[in-house]
Amino acid sequence: SLKETIPGFLANIAATILTTGKYLNVMRECGHNVQVPISERSKLTIFGSNHHYLECIKAAHEFASKELVSLIKDKYDLIGRLRSIKHYLLLDQGDFLVHFMDIARDELNKKVHEISVEKLQSLLDLALRTTAAAADPRHEDLTCCVDRASLLTTLGMHKDSDSNSMEDPVSITGLETFSLSYKVQWPLSIVISKKALSKYQLIFRFLFHCKHVERQLCGAWQIHQGIRSMNSNGTAIRRSSLLCRSMLKFISSLLHYLTFEVLEPNWHVMHDRLQSTKSVDEVIQHHDFFLDKCLRGCLLLL
Repeated sequence: SLKETIPGFLANIAATILTTGKYLNVMRECGHNVQVPISERSKLTIFGSNHHYLECIKAAHEFASKELVSLIKDKYDLIGRLRSIKHYLLLDQGDFLVHFMDIARDELNKKVHEISVEKLQSLLDLALRTTAAAADPRHEDLTCCVDRASLLTTLGMHKDSDSNSMEDPVSITGLETFSLSYKVQWPLSIVISKKALSKYQLIFRFLFHCKHVERQLCGAWQIHQGIRSMNSNGTAIRRSSLLCRSMLKFISSLLHYLTFEVLEPNWHVMHDRLQSTKSVDEVIQHHDFFLDKCLRGCLLLL
């Protein structure tokens, strides 16, 4: 095997050498001119028992790590991209979604096989252009998609990867399967991978469903208010109104909890940690930890 061809004196540091090479290769693929600094300490010499070569390898690894992190953060604006995804997929700035849900209501109420994704995309673009999101040049990277399964079924499939159970698409609508996606270019896709995006989408679909339920309850509450003014003595109407108000209060409290007790504080923790990262592997680790913690906080994972 390949491991057997590694010289014995490099066996303990082979992983570091491989990682260093991967970092340098990523930078070269991005067209970044990598100039490895040469110093007296980095020059290899005949060694005895002092293992000077280990210091040279570690120095090369530290340089490659620092350069790649700097490239992704500065040139490709990783933090800005993550913040943009937070605006749209975590509904940090959800005014565009309110407008979208208004103009796309008829299309989203259709069965999955009847929905036109192209029409939804056009409506999404319209909602983005006519709200505060229009000022963000990255809004053009936002796309819409329609899954074949409801959120509950999708979560079950994530929990049991061997499960092939799928709902009959005839029985579910776009409101249950609609999601947003985000175009991520290389090399940011190293951090914001397809797996990471799928986690963002799970959170978005849950928030989207909660927003839809809240809107439906608001509509029902308004109807109740009109009926109560005409028949103030109706016991059934009064009970129904109290139930509707309690449900509306619950869903509003849930959305507040998800936004301000789960997503927002965890985002700030990740943001602070990313400021001091020294390698891309650390960046990926902090980002994945953020997503997993948000999924658990949103009660989507155990």
